[in-house]
Amino acid sequence: MNTKILKTAVAAAALVCVVGAQAQSKPGASPVYGELGWASITYKESGYKLQPGMVRAIVGTEVNPNLSVEGMLGFGVSDDTVNIQGVRVTGEINHAWGVFLKPKASVAPNLELFGRVGYVKTKVTASVPGYAISDTGGDLAYGAGLSYKISDSTSLNADYMSYYNKDGVKGTGFTIGLGLRF
Repeated sequence: MNTKILKTAVAAAALVCVVGAQAQSKPGASPVYGELGWASITYKESGYKLQPGMVRAIVGTEVNPNLSVEGMLGFGVSDDTVNIQGVRVTGEINHAWGVFLKPKASVAPNLELFGRVGYVKTKVTASVPGYAISDTGGDLAYGAGLSYKISDSTSLNADYMSYYNKDGVKGTGFTIGLGLRF
């Protein structure tokens, strides 16, 4: 995705957020929410697999009761090591950011099913003793999850996402977290 398309997509998402800030799911409820979660990421490349951890924060706003726009920021908090032909290679997520559309539907009292589709850009680092290399890449990201409302302002959330899948490299993750309505 070239820079001009990305800037246009981010500007459009920001405009939807500003317009969507006027929408509310019920009178008096804020359309703005945040989520903080722990993501167990699975990174696969060339037959090898690493599973670093990431803390993921999402801020979103409801455009209407069945659609939200979200921004995501993630930071790696745990590395993983794999042995490749007798050499210990450590992999880590430096950071990730993304923008999403989140269609959603209530499937039971206090239980919501949602999807996410958008764009994520991630920086990762692989290192061996005495040498490290970093790479940055972006791709279409998508996934699905559930949110259970435990009060009017708090929810428990779980989702599975595909963050990156191209050129023989795949990054997916399962996240559990806490949501707060502001």
